[in-house]
This record gives sequence, C-alpha cells and structure tokens, in this order.
Amino acid sequence: MLGEMELRSAGQSLEVGTPRQQAVLAALVVDARRPVAIETLINRVWDHTPPADPRAVLYSHLSRIRRLLTQAATLADGTAVRIERRHAGYVLDVDPDLADLHRFRRLAGQGSDRWLGDDARAAALAEALLLWRGSPLAGLPGEWAAQVRDSWHQRRLDAVVQWAQIELRLGRPTAVINTLPDLAAEYPLVEPFEALLMRALHATGRGAEALDRYAAVRQRLADKLGTDPGPELRALHQAVLHGELPTPSRDSVTAVRTVTPPTPQPHPAVSTSAVAQYGPGPAPAPADGDELPTMSGLPTMSGRVNAVATGTPPRRVRLRLPLRRTMLAALVVVVLPAAIGSVHTFQRDKCNGSPSISPSIERAQVLFSTAQKFDQDGRPKDAQATIVDAVRLYDELINLNPDQNAPPLAPAVIQALGRAGVDFSVSEAILRTWLVNPLYTPYPAISQMLLLRGWQLEAPVYLDVIVSNYEHTPGITSPRNVADVRVDVLKAAVLEGSNTRYGTQAKDFEHLLKP
Repeated sequence: MLGEMELRSAGQSLEVGTPRQQAVLAALVVDARRPVAIETLINRVWDHTPPADPRAVLYSHLSRIRRLLTQAATLADGTAVRIERRHAGYVLDVDPDLADLHRFRRLAGQGSDRWLGDDARAAALAEALLLWRGSPLAGLPGEWAAQVRDSWHQRRLDAVVQWAQIELRLGRPTAVINTLPDLAAEYPLVEPFEALLMRALHATGRGAEALDRYAAVRQRLADKLGTDPGPELRALHQAVLHGELPTPSRDSVTAVRTVTPPTPQPHPAVSTSAVAQYGPGPAPAPADGDELPTMSGLPTMSGRVNAVATGTPPRRVRLRLPLRRTMLAALVVVVLPAAIGSVHTFQRDKCNGSPSISPSIERAQVLFSTAQKFDQDGRPKDAQATIVDAVRLYDELINLNPDQNAPPLAPAVIQALGRAGVDFSVSEAILRTWLVNPLYTPYPAISQMLLLRGWQLEAPVYLDVIVSNYEHTPGITSPRNVADVRVDVLKAAVLEGSNTRYGTQAKDFEHLLKP
C-alpha cells in the first residue's frame, strides 16, 4: 500500500482490479482484523457520491476480492485470507504485518521506543523507510484515500527525521548525507531535512556546502511561500557560521514544518498487539474526584470558521467543586453563568475578520488550568473533579465543531494526560492532530476516558500504544465517543502497554496505579 496497491503471493504480483476494487481492499487492509462497518466502507470508497445501489456494488467487489485471495493462497500452497461478515461489519482476517503499511507502523514504533538502544532504533527505522515505493494508495481516488496518503506521508517524515537524528548521534553523518538529499528533493519544504543535512555536512567538514543548502532553502521558501526559514533553521545557520553547533540531545523532537498541516488517517497508533485480560462487562461510571497553555504557535486545522448555531442548548457543565474555597468560588462566579448558556465555536472578529477564542474554549482552558493548580497544591480530589468538568466541556466543544474548537484545547489535554502518567512516543505535533479528530481517530474518546477515570499511573505508558492495544483487541470496535469506550478493555490495553514497555509481566491493573 506504500505505493500503488499490489498483492504478491509466492513471488508473483496479482492483478488487484479496478481502482474502486482496490479501494475496497485498501479500506479493509487499513483495519486488518478489525470490523469495518458497511457504511464506513461505502464512505471510504465512494465519498459523497455512491452508486444507486452501493451495497450491491460493494458485495460484487467483495466477491471478486475473495476470489483473488483464493488465487493468492493457491499460488503459495497456503490457506486463503478470509473476509468475514460480522455483526459490526466486514473483517479482513490477515496478519497485519503482511501489509507494508502496518509493518511500517510497527517498525516506526520500535524506532520511537526510547528503551531500545540507538543502533536497534536506527535499524528498525531504516527497514521501515525501505518499504516505501511511492505515494501511499497511489492512483486511488477519493477523500478517504487522500487522508490516508497525507497521514502516512507525515509518518514517513517523522520516521526520516528520527532516523537521521539517531544516525548523527551515533556519529554516522555519511549515512545521512547519502540518504537525505533525495528525500529533501521529494519534500522540498520540510525544513528539518535541511537542518539535518546541514548538521551532517558540517560534521564531515563540508561547512560551505551546509551554508549553500541554507541559502537554497531560504530562497525556495521565499519563492513558494513568501516566508523565511523557521527560527530553528535560522539558529542552526548562525551556529554553522560560527562553528558552534550544539550536540543534539537524546530523543529531541523536531517538528516537521510543511506547507499544510497533515490529515490524520483513520486509525493511527504505534503497533503493539494486546489481548484483553478482563472479561466483558459494562463500563463503570467515571470517578469523581495545567498550566494554561499559550495560544500562540498552535497548529491550525483546515475547516470552517463560521460559528455553529444549534437549536437546543448543550448539557450544562456541572461544577462539583467545594464552594467554600475562595479560589473555587471565584472560578464559579466566572464560569458558571456562561456555562448555562449556549456553547459557541470560533467567531470572526468584526473589525479585522480574524478568528477569536470563544468564551466556551476559554472556560475549558480555565478548568484545565485550575485542575493543574489543585494538583500542584496537593488537592487531588478537587483536581479530579475539575478535570471531569473540563473533559466534559471539551467533549461538547469537539462534538459541535472539532476543526475549530479542538486545536486550542489539545495542549491542555496532553498536559492533563502527562500528569496522569500517560506518555507518548510520537511528536507532540502529530499527537495534537490525532486529538482534534474524533471522526477519524479514537484518541479523543480514549483520552477522555483515561482522564475521567482519574487513574494516576506509577510508571508512564505510551498513549499511542494504549490506543493500538485497545483497537487490536479481538471483537472490539474502535470508539469514536467516550460512551463507547470499554473500561475493562482499556485497563487491559494499559496493562499490556506497561508490560511491553518495561519488560514486566504484571497481571493486575491496580498494581500500575499510584498508592
């Protein structure tokens, strides 16, 4: 899938069929071993213009794909990969590692694992990058295929940056010089590629070439975007001029600065399999009982800027905080009257047309900030009660208009997760894009449940691993709403993520929590 769709068996390439048939197969492979609803398949394949009888056409494509999979099994003298119909949708029962897209995700996850040595991480990332044969799902039409392409291009960029950073740390700048120029030509507006190339050239005594690259990228950015290089690249240029390059720290994260923000794919996560240890059952009710992030420099998401009008008032934000406390009393005076009214999204400033932050977003930020203050003051019950209110308001806002309301709140959600002991192995820039898209990713729903439960983990567990473990649990549908999150499965996902990260064999989720 990392190129044109191709099916290979016993060394032979098989004809995959028309672009629509390829899209049906791709829509199943992306969610290998997870059920995909019929409506989801139709939307992924035909967007907003399905045929007159989309289910009949879909069944026809599925029938041809089954025959193709049988042919592939015959060539390999093996058992055919099955497409099963379940109550939640269709499932392609195939080992995800047989698809280059999933194999890339697994290897990239190993490359991000800070508990592995640099040599092992560099090798995993190099193997992952060799899987690319072109643009993902090349030639497939439609909005969903475009979203998958954008997301996986972003993942590739992050993997390249991580690989090059590790190679430089290992004292192997020649490998970077031999590899990055072609990729920099393919992605001419990705500044970290140029920064890493400049570092590698300087390390091999080719400082003049490093300065030439800076001059070229500065001209390119001016011509294409009408802008200057970012502060990081400018600082590196000055350091090269003075011969005073700082040594990059271990696990430093370089944000990939591109023309447009990436579009997340349907199920992004670091690949770590898990099997739930807990039996099925209803999710228990959430338990009751950050510094305020600045708004400058947040990534913008494409979408509508118009206010969303609703005919019915939203749920009230219930403040269950002790009113006898002076700080809380002041907070209630400010927050409660506005919380009773309608929840608004971004609105245009009447004077200059620029977007301004609505009172509802500010209320959510105040709640997240107050929870952090309570946490710092040693008041965990007050902190948790405030987090519950903040998360519920965050849920309302992203349900109304995720494109406009979620980006300003994502940093506060990340800080709150960090205080709960939830870490992440991808760059914060990528994590933010996943937290603002409840339609395409389960990250908002699972993050909300983690915060609502009030868990405080003794040792950090990666959020992207938790999500992957949850989604790969047999018979589980990827949640898009906090009400759909199974707490028993979530506990198992956290437990498996902890055991994988620390090499332990804990069997009791409660042992992971702080006393």
